[in-house]
Amino acid sequence: MAKCFTTFIGSRIMLRRSFFKPISLSSLIRLFLGTFAVLYVMNFFYNYRLLFQRQQVRYLVTPEKLCPIVLYWTKFYDMKDFGIGVGRATFSQCNHMEGSSGCLTTTDRSFLNDSDAILFHGQDIDVDDLPPPQWRRPHQHFIFVLQESPVYTKFYKFQQPLFQNYFNRTISYRRDSDVPITYGRLQCIDPTPPCSDFPRTDVTTVEDTFNSSAPIKINLESKNRTVAWFVSNCHSNSQRESLVRKLSRFITVDIYGGCGKVQCPTRADCDSMLSRYYRFYLSFENSLCTDYVTEKLYRPLMHDTVPVVYGGSDYSFHLPVGSYVDARDFESAESLANHLKKLMVDDELYLSYFRWRRKYVVNPWAGDWCRLCKMLRDTNTKSKIYSNISAWWTGSVTNPTCIVPPTSLISS
Repeated sequence: MAKCFTTFIGSRIMLRRSFFKPISLSSLIRLFLGTFAVLYVMNFFYNYRLLFQRQQVRYLVTPEKLCPIVLYWTKFYDMKDFGIGVGRATFSQCNHMEGSSGCLTTTDRSFLNDSDAILFHGQDIDVDDLPPPQWRRPHQHFIFVLQESPVYTKFYKFQQPLFQNYFNRTISYRRDSDVPITYGRLQCIDPTPPCSDFPRTDVTTVEDTFNSSAPIKINLESKNRTVAWFVSNCHSNSQRESLVRKLSRFITVDIYGGCGKVQCPTRADCDSMLSRYYRFYLSFENSLCTDYVTEKLYRPLMHDTVPVVYGGSDYSFHLPVGSYVDARDFESAESLANHLKKLMVDDELYLSYFRWRRKYVVNPWAGDWCRLCKMLRDTNTKSKIYSNISAWWTGSVTNPTCIVPPTSLISS
């Protein structure tokens, strides 16, 4: 036994000695040259690929007319491509808007100097990872992008001197943005004048817009439930939950999701239930901010339901007057509930809220990103600068972009 153990230990020692045997100089040189050759070949093909890609990028339209490049500098939450794609496909659906196709998007920062627009998502900006403003070339747009309301953005970082005169374009839900982005659109069935899509810059009443007497096809027999609300954020700045709690004293409100007592398994199930059973949906925003309107407005429109809106926007810019019920038009939750009850028993009056269907269809893909490409391709686009992006976004003490909830609606 001892002999076997000694033999084993001796073998291990010999193995270790042979394993750590010194490498000759010639072997080291061959190893170095081989590694260098492999790295050189890899670098050559990488640079060739970049060169080929650049040539493709710059001449996607015609060799004479260069293709504008949009560079995503940050992510949009967890999406590197901002959720709208990379390459030519981003603007492939923009044929409806003249001059808005033929742009390209990329996440490759090596295209910084070649890019016409560089997008920075406000929620994902890292102040230590930004191109200095002096790197911005005369033709380039450093674009501030944000879809959340000021209430839910960490905007203190934009008060730093770095961001003074940093951005020269904006993309947001605000109508005064250089490229306004919405969550949906009402498009004209017949695009000939005098019809124009919503959102729009002017306000047109429902009487001025709809003269047709074509029947409105909505099955009201099964729509015997009053109000539905799908919600997961139970503590909002707008205090919408307080308004719903008060409204529920006067009319039945079925609350689905994390803030309610009932559930629907999938979004498709929720939408199907909305179409079949409910007459109203609470399109209540979490903030009362200028122009802040989300997908909550367009969801009921696509499912035979009248939206009851509560937000800081002037909804007449987003939808025809007479197609929605605005909670802020009422003095109290009780008066709002009484109006909804009236619509529950008056089918003709209820159906009048769908007259917009005679002229419009809902398009959940608003195509607003096409405006970005159109702006980049427009040689007459004037230069501008945002000297204080923080002040533009949040407003001032005397003129804030967000307001406090009206006590008449939410107070107990």
